[in-house]
Amino acid sequence: MKKFLLFLLFLSLSPLYFSQQYSISFAERNALISFFNSTSGETWSQKWDFEKDPKYWYGVKIVNGRVVELNLRGNALKGNFPATLSELNKLQKLDLSSNQLTGDLSPSLSSLTNLVRLDVSNNRLTGDPTAAILPLAHLTEISVGNNQFTFADLDTFLQNFPALKILDLSHIALVSVPQKISTLTNLESLNLSNNNLSQNFSNLSTLIKLSELNLSGNQLTKIPTELSSLVSLTTLNLSNNSFSTNYAAALSNLKNLEWLSLQNNLITVFPAELVQLKNLVHLNFAENQISGGFETLLPLTKLEQIYLDKNLISGAFPSSLLQLKMLQMLSLTGNQLSGDIPENIPALTFLDNNRYTKTDIKNFIVLDKKMADFTYSPQRYDEKKTVFAALGTAATLPQSLTGDEYQFTWFKNLGDKTNSTTESYSINTVQEEDYTDYTCEAYYFEKLPTELVEISFFREPVTLSKGLATSEANYGLVVYPNPTTDFLNIKTHKLDIEKVFIFDLSGKLIMTENSRKINVKNLPAATYVISIKTPEGVKSFKFIKH
Repeated sequence: MKKFLLFLLFLSLSPLYFSQQYSISFAERNALISFFNSTSGETWSQKWDFEKDPKYWYGVKIVNGRVVELNLRGNALKGNFPATLSELNKLQKLDLSSNQLTGDLSPSLSSLTNLVRLDVSNNRLTGDPTAAILPLAHLTEISVGNNQFTFADLDTFLQNFPALKILDLSHIALVSVPQKISTLTNLESLNLSNNNLSQNFSNLSTLIKLSELNLSGNQLTKIPTELSSLVSLTTLNLSNNSFSTNYAAALSNLKNLEWLSLQNNLITVFPAELVQLKNLVHLNFAENQISGGFETLLPLTKLEQIYLDKNLISGAFPSSLLQLKMLQMLSLTGNQLSGDIPENIPALTFLDNNRYTKTDIKNFIVLDKKMADFTYSPQRYDEKKTVFAALGTAATLPQSLTGDEYQFTWFKNLGDKTNSTTESYSINTVQEEDYTDYTCEAYYFEKLPTELVEISFFREPVTLSKGLATSEANYGLVVYPNPTTDFLNIKTHKLDIEKVFIFDLSGKLIMTENSRKINVKNLPAATYVISIKTPEGVKSFKFIKH
């Protein structure tokens, strides 16, 4: 009996023991441990060591013995949104973004009434988050974008948070700018990317404090004129839209802009309105159709970074850009540049995936005594081609580089190394699994007095196909870019797209879409299969996500 009474006494005092041993209470520590277990903590990128005080746990901030901040952004959390946070009732900042959380927002979230910052963006959450968030009256940031949320009444939801400074409503199928956004006059940052916006932009004109605006991934063909009143804007993201010509009139009044992206549009020339943006530091026109006109940028004397990747720039290096004295970084990857490389290029210059020969690169490396920190390898060498072969026959995949100075390696599916180290890739007997894309990498080594420099040349993918060598056979179905970092585009001249499926290599369905532009930004880096359903059946391609 005496031992039993002592055991009961220990149990009654154990919370006091833990509170003295650790920097937070037993209840809060236990809540964190439950949170860890319910989100697959053992597979987190940064795990918690329960042997240590919680003040040393990754992403946990403690003030006066209470947890006030939990930041586990991009930490590989999995499972349903945890229902174990209610004990952390002094929590002020909660960031669980860029993970793999599923299900509805837990009702327990509503008890965290001290929250000023909530970021659950870039997960796989579902349902209507209104009930869980609405009681959090002190919020100055709400980031719920890039989930699968559905708001029954978004305008009613927004009007309850007049103090908002940061709002992320990306990827929630908006077709117009919510009316009540106009009442959020304290907004400093607004993300409406990856929606289908086409109207009600006048609701933005009252946001006089707005400094960051993201309208990327919509269906815009011109910059809304209403944006011209947002004179406090310093950052504007308009990438992944459909701009081509006569789209930029609204830019003229945005004279405080420092960061501007128009990446992945249909732009052929730099707009004249750019000359008004004298404070621009960062300019991104990558993935357009620009071939020249670089003199347009010369009045922008504060430019430090220019991205012109994957345009139609050919021939000599655009030396006129070197007149920009503040330029520190210039990215020209994925064009068709060739010839001499100027000695006075910026410290960070990216010239990989162009058409420079080994002689062009060698001359620059040898002559430039400072050895500017730039990337030049790999270089694309040839145009893509298709080789046709029937099952059971032999096939040879050619590439254009030859010579003893090169070392060759062939890749299958744009990433898997084969055993072939010859100039051409030979298959004695073609099997079904051989029908795919191949790439040859040719390595060239230049021995300098102090180091050995490697230059590599990739040819564009060679596709082995059993189809007929006509565009009719494939109906012009193309998936690009491949590899990709953010979006996949589907191009077809003859077929309607009914449904798109993306699988991992184990066959697990990752996502479904019915669009020709697919956001894969949040997929982990890996090789995937995209299957496109058309009236003629299903066509599958492999792609690499960097």
